Amino acid sequence: MKLSFTAEYAGLLLLLNGLLVLMFLYGRKKKRERVMQFGNYETLKKVAGGNFLRSDDLILITRILAVTALLIGLSSPVLVQEVMGSDSDFVLVLDSSASMFTSDIEPNRFQAAKDVSKDFVSQLGNSSQVGLISYAGSVNEEQELTNEHSALRNSISQTSIGGRGGTATGDAVAAGVTMLTGNEKPGTVILITDGRNTVGQSLNESANYAQRQNTTVNAIGIGGSSNNTQDDFGIIQGNNASRMEFPNLNRDGLNNLSNSTGGEAVFVSNRQGLQDAFIELEEKKSRNDISTWFFLLAGGLLVIEAVFRTTDLQVIP
Repeated sequence: MKLSFTAEYAGLLLLLNGLLVLMFLYGRKKKRERVMQFGNYETLKKVAGGNFLRSDDLILITRILAVTALLIGLSSPVLVQEVMGSDSDFVLVLDSSASMFTSDIEPNRFQAAKDVSKDFVSQLGNSSQVGLISYAGSVNEEQELTNEHSALRNSISQTSIGGRGGTATGDAVAAGVTMLTGNEKPGTVILITDGRNTVGQSLNESANYAQRQNTTVNAIGIGGSSNNTQDDFGIIQGNNASRMEFPNLNRDGLNNLSNSTGGEAVFVSNRQGLQDAFIELEEKKSRNDISTWFFLLAGGLLVIEAVFRTTDLQVIP
């Protein structure tokens, strides 16, 4: 959870608070001069309990807090919380081509992707339906949309290597979008692949189709070698991906596929990165505008400041 707001009024905040302090210091000086001129300072100090000038500090602090709260309220404050995207239905699109059986991720890329996919399904509420598609040179619908997540996890476990050579990523994504078409809830396709699209429709064609169907596509690209570690490479997300090279992946194509549909592309090199990618991609940011609360706080502080000025806290008028 974090608070975000624009810095549009930061300069004005500093200026106004600075002016308040200067006015306070000037007013205190003039008040002291009046007291010294028309009264006995020491006697008044004793009568007031020794704090008749310091009581003004409360008024100054209250004014500064009120101005600060007001300007923060004008700066579009938003409370951002990360929550799992349980309001969506999902289709897992799993690359089952021969390259996915590379053992740089133990025991191999394919089995690791299956394990992490099952963990992801286990975390979803029963309100989310999930489907499963595997693909190599051709596309296989392993499981229709279902909220029986135990059946879905069983389908993931039984999915095996594709029987036809090639990598039909575009066709597989389009099949996932079609599976989600007509659902009332938002739909998200999660693509897991380690190769380039080699047969069937292009990634651009599948991206256009997903856009027309208002379906989000999140892509997880797997690559690297057995020497790679999470500490070395981490997760490289979206267009900021720069440090790690994935020669077998069409990284630009996956970025375009995801970003053009409102999703994100993440590239990972090990099992931990794969686990983190699922969490990162499906965490949604809940944004709540809380400007009203800051306006109310500013108003409350101004009321308190008025009370200070009209009570015995303000000993010398």
